[in-house]
Amino acid sequence: MCRISCVVGILQTARLDISFAGSGGAQSHTMLVSQASFGSSLKMGVEKNEGHRLQLPPDENSLLCQNVTSPIIPSEGDNYIMMVPRGECTFETKAWNAQQLGAVGVIVRGALASRYSLNETTGEAVFPSDKEDYDCDKGRAEIPVSAVVIPYDSKSDDPVLSGDSSSNLCMKESPSFASSCGSKACFLTGNLTENKENYVACCAWDLHIWLYNDPSVSVNVDIPAVYVTMEQGQELLKLHETSSPVVTMSGRVRAPYNFSAILIWMLGVLVAAIAAHASAADYRRATQEINSKQEQQQQEMHSDEEKDEHNGERLALTKASLISPGPSYSQEESVELNASHAFIFVIMASSGLLILFFFKIYSLVKVMYTFGCSNAVRQVIFLPLFSFIFRQLRITDRMVWRTNIEDIGDLTILDIISGIISYVLGFGWLYVAFTSHGREPSIFFWGMQDIMGACICIVFLGSIKLNSMRVASILLLMAFFYDIFFVFVTPLIFKGQSVMITVATSGGPPKADPLWCEKYPNDGNCQGGDPLPMLFTVPRIADYQGGSSMLGLGDIVLPGLLLSFAARLDAAKQLMGVISGNMHNHKRMCCSHNTYFGPTVVAYAIGLLMANAAVYLMNMGQPALLYLVPMCVGTMAFLGWRRKELSMLWEGPKIIRTADALLFGPDEDYHDEQNAEVHDNPEDKNSSNLVA
Repeated sequence: MCRISCVVGILQTARLDISFAGSGGAQSHTMLVSQASFGSSLKMGVEKNEGHRLQLPPDENSLLCQNVTSPIIPSEGDNYIMMVPRGECTFETKAWNAQQLGAVGVIVRGALASRYSLNETTGEAVFPSDKEDYDCDKGRAEIPVSAVVIPYDSKSDDPVLSGDSSSNLCMKESPSFASSCGSKACFLTGNLTENKENYVACCAWDLHIWLYNDPSVSVNVDIPAVYVTMEQGQELLKLHETSSPVVTMSGRVRAPYNFSAILIWMLGVLVAAIAAHASAADYRRATQEINSKQEQQQQEMHSDEEKDEHNGERLALTKASLISPGPSYSQEESVELNASHAFIFVIMASSGLLILFFFKIYSLVKVMYTFGCSNAVRQVIFLPLFSFIFRQLRITDRMVWRTNIEDIGDLTILDIISGIISYVLGFGWLYVAFTSHGREPSIFFWGMQDIMGACICIVFLGSIKLNSMRVASILLLMAFFYDIFFVFVTPLIFKGQSVMITVATSGGPPKADPLWCEKYPNDGNCQGGDPLPMLFTVPRIADYQGGSSMLGLGDIVLPGLLLSFAARLDAAKQLMGVISGNMHNHKRMCCSHNTYFGPTVVAYAIGLLMANAAVYLMNMGQPALLYLVPMCVGTMAFLGWRRKELSMLWEGPKIIRTADALLFGPDEDYHDEQNAEVHDNPEDKNSSNLVA
């Protein structure tokens, strides 16, 4: 289980609540701002923080870059927050000097002047950088050389390049500038027009930035620091000029534990239990049919006293006829895993993981996954749904096309309708997956992904089976070490890159700076961090930081094989109990105090809950099998030991083989062995004649 959030910009984790006197009385306004990596942390919630008046730096040290030699201790009740423009020195230096001047907090505001400088060697002005500071595609204008002062002078140049519509020459010279440029401000590029009379000016980026620390500052900054954009800074300056605003700095409220983690846990447990339970459906259906027909037969015999002496013979014949292999119990194509398959699994999984790691064919994986899941959705949801509708409406299904392809078979109306709907939904999901990179997932996207994941788990556990705890233990133990190796060991081999995490996030997090990716999210270096779809995902609920709680499907199907084994064992015992006429034992099995499936599902739920808790305690993704394997295998082994059935579980319960032979006919590979097993097994002696 892991949590992944694709970072494409600087997140505003703090807020400023400004109270001021307006024309209509007391007013308030809230700004979302970004915090610094230095200084004290802000308490979450406005009510946990005090408001203070806003103050500007002294004129002689307007940028707070000159060291304050005489610290000031404000008198009680005279605390203030200082707002200083960006530029000339580091953010931490400004915060330290503000602290020395008695401020209890510092606000660094964006400023056009901060992006201009002077080359001390040549004496020439250094202008802002293309793409980093401005983008001409967002807005372009020509500013008369006579209208600005170079080197840049903020007092005279700021109104010309970022003022309101009455003074802002960028908006005046280019009518479309206001609509195309979000910041409504422009930077001089340093380039002149052909007549040398105008500077080329382009739309300025005005985004939140991260206030990084300065390693050269050896002092401790104890006050909180935040950053506001140029637009926000101008608004605060106006309020400071016209009123006496009181500013409250606080951290944005975020729940320590999000309910989405509970939902993903519930979803994982529910799907694992349903998929495993469904794998034993044939056993339960046979049990119900036999019970029903036996009761019917007994009622008939009790009503006819003349045939009492033949009851035993008739009951035996009824059992034999009810469980004969036939169309009602045609076995779906399935694969039984053995010990060699466990080794093959690890080899194939490791090879596939390394191929994805080196060749990065993530898009192909999404396409192939969509095909597989669409077919699973057809089998699990739409084919049964439309079959039910057809029966209710008394519509006869008809063959439409004989394909002569063994894997496809003959196509009927039901097949076509259910297939069209399933594949349209599947490829609709795929389209969204390819076109919504970096955006929060839509309800359709994550909902459809979870539905497809649940269906593929049900189909997998219905076709892949384990018939012994020995094979289950080998498989899960190897998967256990496989998970740990590719998550925790591979970073030591591949220069800090975890193969599992890199593949799971389609190549790892973006390589470019988050601020660059906020401007240009489609840049190649901003790609990555988009999880592969083989997982359940639930977006974090009411969390401004976004992200999702996730659970890999491997954490469902691998332990699910053991759950399926437990479900089939319990169902096989019930079936054989009914066949042997031991109805009391059957009812006791239904009360589940001698079953394996229920306790193993509880163990799975506890293990998954432990993995979930570890994510939050360690603040990093966890290999869920690290917790699931010991819980599930350990629980089943303990129950088997306590009931003196551990040897039977380890080698493989004969009763499952017997039940399969009764329902589907003896497997040719095990026919002779099964005959011997049934005759030797006292529990199955009443049905030995049926197997033969």
